[in-house]
Amino acid sequence: MKCWFCENEARGTCAACGRGVCYDHANIHDEMTLAKSDTSTGYTTFYSVINSLKCNDCRLEWRYNTPEKR
Repeated sequence: MKCWFCENEARGTCAACGRGVCYDHANIHDEMTLAKSDTSTGYTTFYSVINSLKCNDCRLEWRYNTPEKR
């Protein structure tokens, strides 16, 4: 696989978008958490990836969802 940015040999893939990245274009992201909620039971499951690769273009940010009270 080639690096998305410079066509050199890729060393890994971005955990967020899946692009191939070489050593020069890869960044280490502290922690990436992927969550899934089950609307029928109300339970949420998630897993965290520690020290994942991230490319230069991806911008990851926290988003919060608070259910409205009825």
